[in-house]
Amino acid sequence: MKILQTIQPRYIIAVAFSIAVLMFVSAYVELRQSKTELFHLLEEHSVSLAEIVERSSSNIVLSSDYIEQQLAERLYNNAYFIARLDSANSLKQTDLASIASENGIFRIHIFDSKGKRILSSHTPLGYGMAMRDQNMSSPVFAPILSGDLDRMTIGFKESRFMDGKRFAVAVKRSGRNHGAIVLTLDAKEIVEFRKKIGIGRLINDLSNNSGIEYVVLQDSVGIIAATQGISEMSRLDNDSVLQNAISTDSTITRQTLFREREVFEVIRTLRIEQSIVGLLRIGISMDEIRSVENRMWRRMFIMTLVLISIGVVIFTAILANQNYQLMSKKYERVQQFTENILHSMQDIVITFDDQRRISIFNQRAEEFFGIPSENLLGRTIEEIPDGLRNSLQTIIETHRDTLRDITLIINEMEYSLFISVSNTVKKDGSTESQTILIKDLTESKRLEREIQRKEKLTAMGELAAGVAHEIRNPLNAISMIAQRFDKEFLPKKGLKEYKELTGVLKKESVRVNGIVQQFLTFARPKKITLSHVSSMVLIKHLSTLFQSQAKEKKINFISHAEETPLFIDVEQMTQAVLNLLQNALDATPEGGSISLSLVTRGNEVRIEIIDSGTGIEEKMKEKIFDLYFTTKPNGTGMGLAITQQIIMQHNGSLTVKSNLPKGSIFSIILPA
Repeated sequence: MKILQTIQPRYIIAVAFSIAVLMFVSAYVELRQSKTELFHLLEEHSVSLAEIVERSSSNIVLSSDYIEQQLAERLYNNAYFIARLDSANSLKQTDLASIASENGIFRIHIFDSKGKRILSSHTPLGYGMAMRDQNMSSPVFAPILSGDLDRMTIGFKESRFMDGKRFAVAVKRSGRNHGAIVLTLDAKEIVEFRKKIGIGRLINDLSNNSGIEYVVLQDSVGIIAATQGISEMSRLDNDSVLQNAISTDSTITRQTLFREREVFEVIRTLRIEQSIVGLLRIGISMDEIRSVENRMWRRMFIMTLVLISIGVVIFTAILANQNYQLMSKKYERVQQFTENILHSMQDIVITFDDQRRISIFNQRAEEFFGIPSENLLGRTIEEIPDGLRNSLQTIIETHRDTLRDITLIINEMEYSLFISVSNTVKKDGSTESQTILIKDLTESKRLEREIQRKEKLTAMGELAAGVAHEIRNPLNAISMIAQRFDKEFLPKKGLKEYKELTGVLKKESVRVNGIVQQFLTFARPKKITLSHVSSMVLIKHLSTLFQSQAKEKKINFISHAEETPLFIDVEQMTQAVLNLLQNALDATPEGGSISLSLVTRGNEVRIEIIDSGTGIEEKMKEKIFDLYFTTKPNGTGMGLAITQQIIMQHNGSLTVKSNLPKGSIFSIILPA
């Protein structure tokens, strides 16, 4: 402030004026540059629009040609079929009418060598006997009658006696017959479709967009197609720019007047299959550009006046301070926002800096690996705990710059993970940071398997119900006949053998009826009756029921339960767990061990049966839940299927883990 007081006012005014002039010149230069950039963007937009129109027009023409080709081929196929029937001299008017009706053909005519119609798919009205060209007395298919062509596409033609157009083809009659076979389609829908997708429709649709003043397609004669309301434009022979565009076959842009309004016009030759159709002219309104230009001029003058009034030096200092404060706050907000996003993400995010130190370890990573971020941030990968270090090194070394699903054992739990490892690099090519993104797919894959298993069980249940229904009736008849034989038809000789045979028949009928009853139980499961029960009471009851069987086979059985309330069907859940315990008992040799445990993990209750038996092969894990699949000599293959059905009725799931030959772990997962 003391320095300002010693400076004379005229010097301060001179400095302020000089700075104002400098800012004015700078703003003017910036205005010119911005204007140039705006026109450059407008030019790019216009050229792109013209290219789109050209490609769209070409596609429209090609689509129409392709549709006509397909129509012609369809008619040719029918025509050759009719020609074969015609060569056998077995065609009648009713035959042609039937073929036309079945194949959607409007008319089928057969002409002799002189062009006289001898047979038709409809009853003639007497108006004419041949398809004649409008300007000639000979039929339009005369080249076929003369033998110059074997087939020809007549194409679209006006209907002779009704409104509308037809599409027709003709083929030569085969065998000893001479003449032509002509097939015709009603082309009303095709013509309407061509109108909807035609170039004229495209041009009109484009003109409806805001900012487009006109779209015109013209040639040396005049306007071919134009937006609605445009009937006259400058001709090619009177406009040197248009002549230059069509002679050089290049895209030209210019500013011109259209109906006393300034427009930006792009001019480009329209080619379809390498043939020049005409000159495409698109006019874009410049109102917005002029409006932006005016606003920029006003802003420049206002800024200059403000700079002169408050003093350039003080204004600059204040502005710099404000910008600094603003940037600091924005940086803090961005940093806080980024941290919030990382902590709220359901995916695991871990980032290493160029020194291989952990710089980001989000909240989901803390929960997944069970390690607080405070213990890891700033540490290198060699300084972190062994389990996490081994997992991260495996991911980095085997999945660098890739996306892949892997399976990892973390904290004695198996997880299915989707891994993405990405690097950011500096200008010199060295690594600036490395980020690992991990998606936990364990639950989604488990649910996917459960859904597939449920669908399979449903299908098998429906099959079981059908089979049981079909077997039960004849089975009852067999049982009744066996009882009658045993009581009413006793033989005089061989009574003992007779009694044995009827006894076996009745016994086997009862056994098969039991199997049928199991089928029906599976197909129409009993509704669950939920009630509250203590987990300790349930596990104690199961242990009491199973302990004697394990002791008899000399197997060590232990059980453990955490106290938690359960809301289940006690009877059916007891059956499900006993089925699993029985399977474990069958798979475990003498001297082995079986454990039954119930624990709570978050919102889940897990009942686990662990055995030291022979284990399950990997390829058999999914099959064991299939109905009627069994590896036991006397097994029915229904135990695990019924068990899974009971658990699904409780909105739970059943999983199995097995590592040969270390035994198996069956887990019942129920909602807490």
